[in-house]
Amino acid sequence: MATRHLAHRRADPVGIDLSPRMCAIARRTTSLPYAAADMTAPPIRSGSVSGILCWYAVIHLDGPRRNAAYAEFARVLRQGGHALLGFHTSDTDTQPGQAKTLTDWWDQPVDLTFRLLDPAAETAALAQAGLDLVARLDRTPHTAVEHPSQRSYLLVRRSAPDLRRRLTATRHPTPC
Repeated sequence: MATRHLAHRRADPVGIDLSPRMCAIARRTTSLPYAAADMTAPPIRSGSVSGILCWYAVIHLDGPRRNAAYAEFARVLRQGGHALLGFHTSDTDTQPGQAKTLTDWWDQPVDLTFRLLDPAAETAALAQAGLDLVARLDRTPHTAVEHPSQRSYLLVRRSAPDLRRRLTATRHPTPC
């Protein structure tokens, strides 16, 4: 569990999940704080978080909701704070930008949509929200233990608003 790993590394993590039941299980098994919340409207003060770890969660959001989540990541991160996102990009049946919906998973009825994301498009959406790319890692699956999909990890940083304005002005000068 990522939250427990971060706590062992001397971070002060708080886990967030959409499901109150998942939060209860996580609290019971780790004794760490968890809150049930939607990543598009987290109950967190602006500029109060040093880092965000978002593992394979944005794949369940459509484009407008992902953009809302990215805007919220930028809102809650301190200037210079980082977010690390992981997501699936493609598999043998589904290409980047396409969705896959499951109605049965582990012999249970579900209504679950996975979106396989294009790393370049997500990088652009994150930049639009005020989060600048620091690093990108693409990898193949560990086939013995993972779904056979390609994956991407994006490390982004919230830049200072005044620096961002200067960079934007430099990149897009006003015509004379």
